[in-house]
Amino acid sequence: MGSEDLVKNSDSLIELLAAQCSDLERLLALAKDETEAAREGKFTRIWDIVTERSVIGKRLETFHRQIAELRNSLEGQGENIGRYDITGRVIELANLTLLQDQETHLLLADTRETTLEDLRELEKGQVSTNAYLRQPSRGLSYDKSF
Repeated sequence: MGSEDLVKNSDSLIELLAAQCSDLERLLALAKDETEAAREGKFTRIWDIVTERSVIGKRLETFHRQIAELRNSLEGQGENIGRYDITGRVIELANLTLLQDQETHLLLADTRETTLEDLRELEKGQVSTNAYLRQPSRGLSYDKSF
């Protein structure tokens, strides 16, 4: 590999790492938005966020493969890639996103339990209403002789 190729691959690696960090930062921002949407009960917004996060996740998988290939290529040529190592930031962003996702998960689990309890209460009310409506005499009734 010539010096031009080495510079080109090094520049490509830097660009990929920067794009990866940018997407990880966007993923963290979306995780925060998702938590807020869960807190506010905006489930359509959560769906939109999950869809966008999915797209970013696929792009990050591609970045990961490309970065691994470039690193292997550069290391094979004896290039010291330590100066491109931003693993700490990547790990930090990933961990922050995971923590945010855990908070969202707890909020959604709580909402699910509340909704299930509301549905149980609604079902009890429906059973009582149906039983009342089946009764031939419903307490006070209109009597023409009154």
